[in-house]
Amino acid sequence: MKRLVTACALFVLLIGGCFWEYQTVSRTTDTLALAVSGQTDPAVLTACFDDWQACRPLLASLVRHAELDQIDTLYRRAIQAARNHDQNEARLQVAELSGALRHIAEMEFPSLHNIL
Repeated sequence: MKRLVTACALFVLLIGGCFWEYQTVSRTTDTLALAVSGQTDPAVLTACFDDWQACRPLLASLVRHAELDQIDTLYRRAIQAARNHDQNEARLQVAELSGALRHIAEMEFPSLHNIL
């Protein structure tokens, strides 16, 4: 009987941890995506990149690193395009960046595939 109770308790902790992780990733990436969405000013994009760098250690412990590296690259491209005064390229990079940030939360949605 103790084994069954222990197994159930561990299962509940695992499910709770999955939902906590999803909520944390979702809140963080939504906040970052909203901050960068539609921005083409280099100073604002640099401030958003600094916010990203502050959140990156937490996300690095919860999300695949390839996704995070891609977002680093997109931030740098958007900042460079804004510094070059290329509004179309800056908007394109910012739109792709916002999509990539939102995609992280979608990938981390708790599902049987993510648990196993």
